[in-house]
Amino acid sequence: MRLDLTPLGGFAGELLTPYDPAYEGARVLFNTRVRTRPALIARCADAQDVAAAIKFARDENLPIAVRGGGHHASGLSLVEGGVVVDVHGLGQIDFDPEARTVTVGPGVGWRELDRVTYANHAFEQDGIQYGLAGPGGECPTVSNAGYTLGGGYGPLGRTFGLGLDHLLEVELVNAEGETLVANEQEHADLFWALRGAGGAGFGVVTSLKYRLNPLPKTVFGGWAAWPISRAKEVFAAYRDMYADRSDERLALCLLLTTEPYPEGEPVVALYGLYVGEAAEGAAAVEQAIGGLGEPSFGGFGETGYLDLMTVMGEEIVYGLQSKWLGGYFSEQGFAEAAFDVLVEGFRRAPSGFSMVRFDLLAGGAIARVPAGATAFVHRDSLHYVSAIAQWQGDEETDANVAWIDDFHEALRPHLNGEVYQNYADRDLQDWPTAYYGANYARLQQVKAAYDPQDVFHHPQSIRLP
Repeated sequence: MRLDLTPLGGFAGELLTPYDPAYEGARVLFNTRVRTRPALIARCADAQDVAAAIKFARDENLPIAVRGGGHHASGLSLVEGGVVVDVHGLGQIDFDPEARTVTVGPGVGWRELDRVTYANHAFEQDGIQYGLAGPGGECPTVSNAGYTLGGGYGPLGRTFGLGLDHLLEVELVNAEGETLVANEQEHADLFWALRGAGGAGFGVVTSLKYRLNPLPKTVFGGWAAWPISRAKEVFAAYRDMYADRSDERLALCLLLTTEPYPEGEPVVALYGLYVGEAAEGAAAVEQAIGGLGEPSFGGFGETGYLDLMTVMGEEIVYGLQSKWLGGYFSEQGFAEAAFDVLVEGFRRAPSGFSMVRFDLLAGGAIARVPAGATAFVHRDSLHYVSAIAQWQGDEETDANVAWIDDFHEALRPHLNGEVYQNYADRDLQDWPTAYYGANYARLQQVKAAYDPQDVFHHPQSIRLP
């Protein structure tokens, strides 16, 4: 049955139903295993469109999903038979170099932001040229909003904090269609909840204000890969690199992948940068991984931060089918027994697109924030490991799903039971505890205050108390 869109007559953006030619392309997510068919995709042009889409969904008694970059790991940015409030078109960037802040719409990606604040802005300090960098991650198509509101791990995290730790203010449209501004002074309880559970059912974010970080125009970074036969040596070096968590500027991540990607041989890689002057970075990287000898591929050297981040994002392919499973290592979890599981599990991957990646936590600015200061509770863990199955055709699905399920089951004894909410697992049973731990009860109180009718409901949204 066709929806009557007359109530949306003043909508400035684009309205797509299954009868529109552009509908099929508009519902494609990063994970094309998701085949959800909404009744309406409302591509919003501004906050007024967002309010109108929410009101329409309420009046029609239709469920709501919110989509930014379309990267939700479990596909919850679409809803079957409901209304998708698509905010990718809200792409404003308001840069204040004097205050070192930037206010952006949820449709902005990190490379877009860094081109404005880092690449095209410079200042000198102690004879060194700097730019201002946002707290972003590697993937160029991830929405800054989704990344930040669920946490936000990136190469600057140990030095400057999570993406959500950079938030100064958030603008949100609530279930009544009203625009609220949340910060430390106004709606402080909502601001607390949005920093870590912002996609879990409080409203639709339309603007985010961030503090920015001074970063030299020339840094020391890159990537280096060794054959999978040397994986345990690289694992040990990586573990020891962060054993005392002392140097907060050394930000190297670990990856099991194929080289050349995706049709080459299995390799273990380290990539990232030193968040400081290039000369100091060269010495720090040499001390950390110099004992591993020359890599088979790649290397480290002087580079620009934006150049490095652009290269790091090139292998993140939009449009594959995927399933993500993972968790935070327990205190002693990343040890010899886990090394064996990681190597043997990855060797059995049926698709060359699949990978195992570590998000670097390892103390620093992330751990200095108390677990109750924001809704994000995973402050003390050393590393997050994601086993990622990625493949192309439907005929490959059964083999890849079986592989990732078996791999994760073998890893489970080495994990602490917590799960990063930005890598949501739709099949997770006790997701409130896994995502939010002791913060969940407070989140329920905020939910009751700001969405008492549970308008923003999905399978893993915060439940009313």
